[in-house]
Amino acid sequence: MNRVLVRVSHVGSFPLDYSRENVCRVARDLYKIGVDAPPYPQMRSFIDIYLEPLVKTGILTKKATGFFLNISVEELAEVKPPRPEIPEARDLVECTRGEGIVFKWYRAPVTGVFTLASRIYVGDSIGLENTLLPRLSIVMKFFIEYVKSFINYLTGLGYNIVFIDEPVLGVIVGRRRILYGLKDDDIIDTIDTVLSTWSGEAGIHVCGRVSSKLVEILAMSNKLKFLNFEFYDNPKNIESINKDVLEKYDKIIAPGVASAKKPVVENVDDILGVLKRVYEVSGKRIDLVSADCGFGGLKNALGDNEEEYKVSIKKLENIVAAVRLFEKLV
Repeated sequence: MNRVLVRVSHVGSFPLDYSRENVCRVARDLYKIGVDAPPYPQMRSFIDIYLEPLVKTGILTKKATGFFLNISVEELAEVKPPRPEIPEARDLVECTRGEGIVFKWYRAPVTGVFTLASRIYVGDSIGLENTLLPRLSIVMKFFIEYVKSFINYLTGLGYNIVFIDEPVLGVIVGRRRILYGLKDDDIIDTIDTVLSTWSGEAGIHVCGRVSSKLVEILAMSNKLKFLNFEFYDNPKNIESINKDVLEKYDKIIAPGVASAKKPVVENVDDILGVLKRVYEVSGKRIDLVSADCGFGGLKNALGDNEEEYKVSIKKLENIVAAVRLFEKLV
């Protein structure tokens, strides 16, 4: 009988402040506990990382309430995207090479078109209706090229698994309809175009509650292989998984099996239980197991970043233990 092999990964963030030494520390710790496909550690917001370059060029202004557009929507449509750079991503590659740490896979978390558009406000008012999301058709080309430039940058550094982070899709795609006039094909075509220059492994991460409609839309993408959803804090997400849909479009669930919100370490048996349920419901199609989301949300949860980081690593260590036990049981 062939042994089932399942990789362990992480969505991205950690409850530490950014520094090169902290990136190197995370690399050492993930290697020590046996994570197969580490991401570059996001120690800044996954929005800040991708919108700060637009602040530096004067396109956006960052305020306490968010990012605001300094030019007209029509002018943004004509802007050439600035050169991408993510110091954390570069640091991880340099640290692992410099310290002789060998990972076969490196995960590149890339904030997607829809989510970036949903975080840029037009005018002084805030609220989703006042962002670029309802106006996305005008600036779609800009955002697609912008996100593609980051994918090219990261894969050029050596990252070989690309994950598009699109949490806003869980908000705008309901069971029956999609907000702001978007169609199924708008989502599919945007994702496939963003990934058009990448021929390696690719997935998408959507945290929170996901509808069966959203799962099916994402499954229809030609470029995505992995669908990463949370199942620990949102156990009802399992009801949105249809193994026939996964088999039809040859997709694999990358399940979140531990809380990214609670600063408590789940025991191995609890993690294993979630993993087994997703395995059965998905028709035995799972890989790249992680926590529900990144651990940035744990920052300040205990009033001590060091303790919050230790909890994060212990959660991942127990995920690794559960996956290795799972491999022996199936």
